[in-house]
Parts: sequence; structure tokens; C-alpha cells
Amino acid sequence: MNLTDPKIRRLKDGEHMDGRGLYLRVRGDAKLWMWRYSLHGRRQRMSLGSYPAVSLLKARQKRDEAAALVAAGSDPTEAREARGRLTLADVIDLTFEARKAGLKGDGTAGRWMSPLKVHVLPKLGHRDVESITQADVAETLRPVWRTKTSASEKAIQRLGQALRHAEAAGYDVDPRVIDRAKVMLGDQGHRVTHHPAMPWQDLPEFFASLGDKAGDRALKFLILTASRSTPVRHAHADQIEDDVWTVPAELMKARKTKAQEFRVPLALAALELVREDGLLFPGQGGKVMSDMTLTAVLRRRGQPFVPHGFRSSFRDWSIDNGADGYVAEMVLAHAVGSKAQQAYARSSAFERRRALMHRWADFVTGQAGANVVQIPG
Repeated sequence: MNLTDPKIRRLKDGEHMDGRGLYLRVRGDAKLWMWRYSLHGRRQRMSLGSYPAVSLLKARQKRDEAAALVAAGSDPTEAREARGRLTLADVIDLTFEARKAGLKGDGTAGRWMSPLKVHVLPKLGHRDVESITQADVAETLRPVWRTKTSASEKAIQRLGQALRHAEAAGYDVDPRVIDRAKVMLGDQGHRVTHHPAMPWQDLPEFFASLGDKAGDRALKFLILTASRSTPVRHAHADQIEDDVWTVPAELMKARKTKAQEFRVPLALAALELVREDGLLFPGQGGKVMSDMTLTAVLRRRGQPFVPHGFRSSFRDWSIDNGADGYVAEMVLAHAVGSKAQQAYARSSAFERRRALMHRWADFVTGQAGANVVQIPG
């Protein structure tokens, strides 16, 4: 009896015939279309893709197309091979192209690809994607599984996305090798590591040591606004209106489809760093400053901290001095509460953020003591 979509959803593990050699192989949550055929007296089979990525109707169409080749005396498997086998590197490139529209900056920063380039592609990139096994994945990632937990976790997640892409394209790939590889690799013993942050008590002295070079000025601006480095390095005079810096959505830390522009109230000390036109803190040749420039400013002063750590310094200062924690999280552009609460916060907390940012700037620049009065909620 032919298959239907309702029947398919109820199928148990095994091979389930649809007709004329087409059947669905079910293994757990994975469902793969297969087609049996005979050519020159030899029985053979080929994969036609996974369900539901390849629908029942599409699977039948693929079967009919392959059957037409057999009727003409051609081997459909060889025809597909002549079209070109896919290496894992090929599949990863195709997966990135399919996903980049939803990535921050269309993935131009390379963050999606980076863990794969470093930890997977050197060993497995040349391999036929259909030959990849859980043992291959486990052996490749084992050296960094417990020492570089974040990078290896991202690598195996994106490798899984690539295998699902290949399966949907009709290749004989079982994405469950990822889950099996995780079993073989075991627990990562995951430890959350925080960015090294300067104690807030040391900030006024450090801030006073910063000069007028572009890197120093950029770091001052980063500290005064409690911002991430990417928006600061891309900060442009066109983004400043009166005492408000509007960070474009594409520079915020969020998926492209979820990112929103963010308005940052600027204290006087921050406004004094603003140029009349162009990039606020241009790098060499007038281009966007390198992401290592701010770190270099710290290293030249013998500081082991990282620029992102100043956000933690701000949070610690706000907690230790009685500032409203909700407002502090809004300063850091962290999502707080439900979507409705977040929408309300964007419209209602700006003036409260402004007050807190002025107090923070007064402390950092040594214009006031560290005591902060609780801001009304």
C-alpha cells in the first residue's frame, strides 16, 4: 500500500515500501528515501534525500527521473557521481551560503565559519561527506573537547547543520552521527569563563592614564558607554545626535533577524570624544579600527584585562554601589524580562539609563565619589 504523509508520521523503525522500488528507511527521528532498481542484472539502490526535506511527491518524482535513466540504459547513481561528489568542505560552504542571510553582518566577520576552519576542516574537509562517521567527528574534536569547550561546541553544532544540509540535498548522510559523536566524546566538564575585568575601584586611575591616540580615545569611549568593542570601533559621527548615540542594528550582538538599533545616552566626557564627521576612532588609512587595537592599549600599560571586561566592571560597580540592577542590565543592552517587558523598557528606561550613565562617567573621570544613589524604579 502506498505511503501518505499521515502514515509516514506514524511509522516505526524499519523499511516501508511506497511502490515501484521506492521506500522510506526510518531510524528514530531520521527518515531517508531510498530506491531499489536493477540494471544489467544487478540489484542496486540509491538515496533520494530525507523526509520531510524531500516530500513524498518529490521523492516519487526523483524515483521517476532515475527510472527514466535506467530505462535508457544509464545508471542514475553513476550519473549523480558524474555530477560531482561533495566533500565536507563543499557542504560547509553551501550551508554557510544558505544560512548567512540570518547571521550578523551576513556572516562577513567569519565567526560562523571560524570554529570549523580551525578544528574540523584541516582533518575532514577533503573527505566525501557521505563517508563521515561518528568516529571521525569524535577523533577530530577530542583534542579540544575539554580544553576549548566553546569553540568545539560551536564546531560540532555547525557540523551537524552541514550534515543536515547534505541530507536534505539528497546525499546518503545520517546527521545522527553528531549525537553519537557527542556520546563518544563524553561530558565537556563545561566551565563558564568570564572575560578578565579590571576591578572597578582601579578604573579612575587607569582612565586618567589614557591619552589622545585613537586607540586610547576609543577605549575611553568604550568604558564611558559600557559598550562592546564592535559598535565602538564602527562608531560614526552620523550615529550621534545631540547627546544620543544610536548604534545600528547590524552592530548589535544578536542574530540579524532579531537585532534592533540601540540608543546610548552620552555623558559629557563621552561627548568630548566625538568628532564632527567620519569614524569617531579611525584606524590605519582611515578604515575601521582593528579589533586588537583596544587590547593593545591595555597591554602597553601592563594590564591583563580585555576590553569586553569593562562591561563587567560597570556591572560590579553598579551592584556594589546600589544602582538599580534592571537599569544596569538595560545599559548593557541585555534582554530582561518578557518580550512585552522588553518593549516597554526600550521606551521607558532611557532617562533612567541616562542618569546612571552620568553617574558612571563622574566616577570613571574622578569627578565624583563612587557612591551611587538608588535610582527610582
